[in-house]
Amino acid sequence: MHFHRKVELLYVTKGTKRVIVNNAPYVLQQDNLCIIDSYSLHYYEPSDGEQTVVTLTTASCENFFKHRSNKTLCGNVIDDRDYCRTRVRPCLDNLFDYAKMDAYSVQANVDMLLSGICARIGLKKSAEPFEIENMDAILAYIEKNYNKDLPLSALAAHFGYSKYYFSRLFNNIFHTSINDYLSIIRLEKTLQYLHSHNCSITTAALNNGFNSMPTFYRVLKKFHTGLPKAAKPPRKE
Repeated sequence: MHFHRKVELLYVTKGTKRVIVNNAPYVLQQDNLCIIDSYSLHYYEPSDGEQTVVTLTTASCENFFKHRSNKTLCGNVIDDRDYCRTRVRPCLDNLFDYAKMDAYSVQANVDMLLSGICARIGLKKSAEPFEIENMDAILAYIEKNYNKDLPLSALAAHFGYSKYYFSRLFNNIFHTSINDYLSIIRLEKTLQYLHSHNCSITTAALNNGFNSMPTFYRVLKKFHTGLPKAAKPPRKE
């Protein structure tokens, strides 16, 4: 699972696809669309289905961000197959040929696509209006310090909040708890470290913010379905 500032679109072209967005599971059928809004925690489960994934740059989404303002999407999926085939798919096909288009045409397709999605899914007032720059600052700070001890109280103090307010703020904006997000970052970094270094899983985990192996294996079981062989916990005799 991960999230980012960019907007991501997943369109199922064949079969089915199971996705998880902000801890909500969806099963998409052929000609269904899933939109992953900025900072939405998401995961695509492996399947035999076929899909097209388009990641839109933050620059191309500026009109969408302004239109959405301090609101959030009411959902993540459009399951109207006729609408997806006639209105969504052509825009996505155009964006795949962006090299043949000028910048204005690319922007027009992005704006038409996202405005249609907003109208179809709807918008609702966000529980915690917050500036994107502050979101980026929080994520950048965690990215820089994930391998250190980061208690909630210290994180909150760094950004000038009480730990109770900061916890609620983070949960409402990023749709997950600060502890879960730290665990996900540390897990991803540990698995990357393990892949690029000739070391034990214990060394990789302890170098990337985990304070014990039981904690690492608990996080691994919770957030990572396909366990690398080297990361599997030792069998008890």
